[in-house]
Amino acid sequence: MSTDYSASAARFARETRGHEMTILHEDGLYRHLKCANPKGGFYRFDLLTWPHNVFLRGDGFSFGFSVWPTEDMFDVFRGSSSGGINPGYWQEKVTAGKVRDWSEDLFRAWVLDEAATVEGYYPDAVEAVTKQILHSDEHNTEYRGTAEFAVASFQHGDFRLRLPAEWEQSFDDFSWEFLFACHAVLWGIGQYDAAKAVTA
Repeated sequence: MSTDYSASAARFARETRGHEMTILHEDGLYRHLKCANPKGGFYRFDLLTWPHNVFLRGDGFSFGFSVWPTEDMFDVFRGSSSGGINPGYWQEKVTAGKVRDWSEDLFRAWVLDEAATVEGYYPDAVEAVTKQILHSDEHNTEYRGTAEFAVASFQHGDFRLRLPAEWEQSFDDFSWEFLFACHAVLWGIGQYDAAKAVTA
């Protein structure tokens, strides 16, 4: 699983350039924050909080986070961010939303590793998987089903690839939606805190 979130941070920054946070409602821990570009566009999101919960409603995806006994979930995110997102810890707080998804990068690394491992027994195995799977016009590894079909269709002499059982190796990683939501919650809290500091 990846621990480098610079690509997701860059995407979040790019997609939310021009966003502003507006407090639509605030009554103690009951808050509604709107985060959007006032000129319009995509990737608007709202943060709604109530005791022990924060819900992110985004364009196309939503995530719920909850923890007991912490009443203000903003405190959970503030205290565990260490200057950036902390998806490994925050996934434990998710009550709704798709945290993990197929990772083409993990799959492609596995294919190359498998071929490199047997290269001594099956010469040109790396070249074969590169041509037949990784750079093939016939197969797409972006999705689990088509990647599995590519593996099933692969042949190079007597060498065949066998997909490992999920308990042996998973090709799932954090979904882009979950990483985006992590950045969104942290950004929204930062904007909220900055607005509160100005009015204090």
